[in-house]
Amino acid sequence: MNSVDLRNWLAETLPKHELLARSVSSIVENLLKSNGVDYLAVTGRVKDCESVVNKVKRKGYKDPVKQLTDLTGIRIIVFFESQVSRVAELIGEAFKVDLENSSIKDASLLVNQMGYRSSHYVCDLGPIRKDLPEYEGLDGLKFEFQVRTVLQHAWAELAHDRNYKFSGKLPPAAERKLYLYAGMLELADRGFDELSSEIDSYIRDVQRGVVAGDLDMEINSINLGEFIDEWTRVNRYPLEHLDLKEGLGDLIEELRLFGVSTLAELNEIIPGDYASKSNELGVTTTIYGVVRDWMLISDWRRYLANVPLVWALSLNEDVLVQTYLPEDEHNVFKEAFRDHDEDRVV
Repeated sequence: MNSVDLRNWLAETLPKHELLARSVSSIVENLLKSNGVDYLAVTGRVKDCESVVNKVKRKGYKDPVKQLTDLTGIRIIVFFESQVSRVAELIGEAFKVDLENSSIKDASLLVNQMGYRSSHYVCDLGPIRKDLPEYEGLDGLKFEFQVRTVLQHAWAELAHDRNYKFSGKLPPAAERKLYLYAGMLELADRGFDELSSEIDSYIRDVQRGVVAGDLDMEINSINLGEFIDEWTRVNRYPLEHLDLKEGLGDLIEELRLFGVSTLAELNEIIPGDYASKSNELGVTTTIYGVVRDWMLISDWRRYLANVPLVWALSLNEDVLVQTYLPEDEHNVFKEAFRDHDEDRVV
């Protein structure tokens, strides 16, 4: 194919690939979410005409229509190595994979090599989607998946994709350092994957322990969340859920200052009728509100004396806590919180 014919073919084909990139990216995002695979990003790109023409010349392609399998590229960045294989399974189930043109870089590295690692899968939409109207004209178009972990992506961006300083043939000493640091990234990648698996195993152990009533464990963000989940399930308590990306460190610190360091100690301060009384009064709250209520009901004076008050008690929770206090303490309790609220405003 001469240059003119190639450009004419690309002018007709690349717009189809733009639609293909958007469609496949959307399919993949839905696929990952529906299968519970956390990911950092899914991005699609289509090569521009000039870069394709240059590649055909550089590679000496005789039949670029068949040989160009990466006009559309879909990059999937996940967090852990174990997720790469899971994504590969999902790709194999959802698309028709061209095994001859696909590659897993790990398998091609020699035992004494470290460096760029990434899995590439050349696919098309497959027979199921080809007759659907939303994919009209896209049947048989090849696209390439590139699956990386966050650290593999960081390495590729630094040493290959973006940074000209580290590309090409470097002086021996610099090249040795580059691959040494790449090896460190590889070890970290595997270490994070192992740690993730250990945490998953710990969560399962905690879940079993909490259900069995084995609460003699020091409180952390994981077991506190599991304990509260189990408590709300058993008591049919409609807890408001929060996005706890920052964890529960501040609440755990409040418990520590209050004098509660284990789940058993926390369990001891929970009033047996808290859920029923709370539901009667129409109190809806979060994990923070529930645990703080328990501490206040247990000993509100100790809480105010030892824990910095950085929140305001809602009217319903105020009434709820007071139902557990002697009547002659109600006004004292309200005055104490009013004083703290005024101090925070000032």
